[in-house]
Amino acid sequence: MNFRFSTLLLFVFAWSFSQNLKVMSFNIRLNVDSDKENSWTNRKQDAVDLLSYYHPDYFGVQEALPEQMKDIKNGLKNYDYVGVGRDDGKEKGEFSAIFYDTERLQVIKSGTFWLSETPEKPSRGWDADYNRVCTYAVFKDKKSKKEFLAMNLHFDHVGNVARVKSADLILKKIKEINPKNLPLTLSGDFNLTDDTEPIKIISQNLKDSFYNSEKKHYGPKGTFTAFNVTEVPQDRIDYIFVKGFKIKSNRHINDRRENLLYPSDHFPVLTELQF
Repeated sequence: MNFRFSTLLLFVFAWSFSQNLKVMSFNIRLNVDSDKENSWTNRKQDAVDLLSYYHPDYFGVQEALPEQMKDIKNGLKNYDYVGVGRDDGKEKGEFSAIFYDTERLQVIKSGTFWLSETPEKPSRGWDADYNRVCTYAVFKDKKSKKEFLAMNLHFDHVGNVARVKSADLILKKIKEINPKNLPLTLSGDFNLTDDTEPIKIISQNLKDSFYNSEKKHYGPKGTFTAFNVTEVPQDRIDYIFVKGFKIKSNRHINDRRENLLYPSDHFPVLTELQF
């Protein structure tokens, strides 16, 4: 192989790698004083440092209260977000927002809908315990100039009917929001393992990055820890579903803080994608 050809191959490989997208789902655990040493005050810098280190091109958060949203935005360089509080459609209650690297991505359109019978306004659906939302954005990748849809949500933790209906609603909304059939990702805390009906409904239409990665999944299978550092979690309830992308890699990040505690009670899910 001559030098010129090998240099060209190296350039093509580097260019192709640079076009990959890194997406993360991260339930950061809401701010409650009863968490004591695991309270947000004690771990917020670790959570921000984790996000800064892995530097996803975009990431969905769950359970983020308004003050936590500010901490993340202020702690990261060149990130902005789309999303609203689930209680009033503005600033009240938890966010299921999408943060994105403004140097890499441009928002074409965005919005939030509620997982309920009245998705266009703040509401609690079916037998759910709380208001639940899905935030979405159509992004343009400034490198490849390609567009894609990102969606991020948090399913209810109690309502079985609500979770089945929410899965159906998500698939319906994808058709409404994405008439161009753009590549898409659906991230979130689904509060369900993959043997349940709602996850099966979604898996029949989208690819679960855990099972469909070109590289073998890295890290523990489970994602919910309840801050317990003495046992390896078994329950996988956080997902990144994909359509129209190649799934290059998938991992659950079980990094610990300097004091050997976790930055959250959920492991972040990190997936690398290729157009």
